[in-house]
Amino acid sequence: MTEIERECPTCGSRQKFRRLDAAEKAAVREVKGPRHFVGDLWRCTAPRCLWYQPHLHRGGGGLLPERFRTEETDAAG
Repeated sequence: MTEIERECPTCGSRQKFRRLDAAEKAAVREVKGPRHFVGDLWRCTAPRCLWYQPHLHRGGGGLLPERFRTEETDAAG
């Protein structure tokens, strides 16, 4: 399972999500603490979106740091 489709609260529509990569997981741990479980976090793949969430728990999500918006836009561009 490499992509799933979920409702993204920041986009306001259904979007494809992918698992967080290592750098994104590290960024979440910087904010939430080194013991925070990041093994089941998924990120919205819409251009410029920073939303991530656990697989089946939108309320447990958050926003990645702004630096990931630029990287995602560059990769898609």
